[in-house]
Amino acid sequence: MMSALLRFIGIRPAGAPTFARESLPATPRAPRWALERAPRGPVLMLDIDGVLHPGQSGTLIYLPLLETWLRAHPDVDVVISSNWRETHALDELRNFFSIELRERVIGCTPVLPNSTRLDEILFVVREYGITQWAALDDRVQEFPDTRRLVATEYLDGITGDSLLQLTRVMWANA
Repeated sequence: MMSALLRFIGIRPAGAPTFARESLPATPRAPRWALERAPRGPVLMLDIDGVLHPGQSGTLIYLPLLETWLRAHPDVDVVISSNWRETHALDELRNFFSIELRERVIGCTPVLPNSTRLDEILFVVREYGITQWAALDDRVQEFPDTRRLVATEYLDGITGDSLLQLTRVMWANA
C-alpha cells in the first residue's frame, strides 16, 4: 500500500526501474523498410553496387544513364533493394538522384534474416499489392526466380542493353 502511495506522488522505491517519458519519440516512426507512399505505377527494385557503378567503387557513374531511363518512364517509382539501405538513410539515398527524380524513390526493402534479395522484394510486393515491377541487380544468386530480374555484370554495371531489357521485363506482365 505504501509503495503504491509513493508511486502515486512520484517517489519510486529504491531499486525500482525508472521510465523516462522524454526518451520516447513524440510520434511512432514507420519501420525502416516501409515505403513512404504507395507506388503510383510500376516499381523498379534497385541495387546499387554492380549496377550504378562497377563493383563497389561507389562512384555512381551510371546513375545518369538510369535517370535518362526514368525520365522516359515517368510512371515508374524506385525502391532501393541494395545493401546500401543498411548504411544510408532513405533521404541520403534519395539525394544521390537528380532533384526532379527524388520523390520517385519511395522506400527500401526490409532486411530479412536468412532470406534472399528476392524474398525481401516479394515482401514489399505483397505488402503494397505491387503487380508491375522489375529488379535491376548484379546478384543473380539472390534470385531463385529470375523472370523479373535484369542482371548486370558486377564489374560492368548497367548498359544501354540492360535498360532495353528492363523496359521489356517491366512491361512483360502489364
